[in-house]
Amino acid sequence: MDKKNKSLKFNPNISNKVILAFDEPKTGEGEYGIWYLYGIQETINGENGFFATKILHELLQGKGLKAGAKLEITKIVNDNKTTWDVKNLGGGEVEEKSITEVIDSVANSIDASKTNKVKDLSTDQKVNIMWDAYNKKNKQPVNIGDDDLPF
Repeated sequence: MDKKNKSLKFNPNISNKVILAFDEPKTGEGEYGIWYLYGIQETINGENGFFATKILHELLQGKGLKAGAKLEITKIVNDNKTTWDVKNLGGGEVEEKSITEVIDSVANSIDASKTNKVKDLSTDQKVNIMWDAYNKKNKQPVNIGDDDLPF
């Protein structure tokens, strides 16, 4: 967001009350994929929008919320896993959407023309990437040899 716009940051396990300013978010594509910018009525701290993760965006779209909807959004973090809780506190018009409509709208936003870099890797490279991720998570290196692989 530029200097006159200030983005609301969701801190873990703290509820944020917001009022949507628009029916739909602005979307675009950046270095990390598709982004969703929701405009909100300015908060006491001057925030007037927030960037939603894909999961938060899907939750909001599934509720069929419109401008004026009052929400309580909580980013729930537990054991390094993040989920979202969205409560509609009223206000704004609600457009009921079926799960099929939500899935179709999300499916239409996926860019199938992007290359899948993982598909081009050899099995050895994929195994090494998985072990690196495992070792980072557990912070203990695990040494394996050819005898440890099941293939």
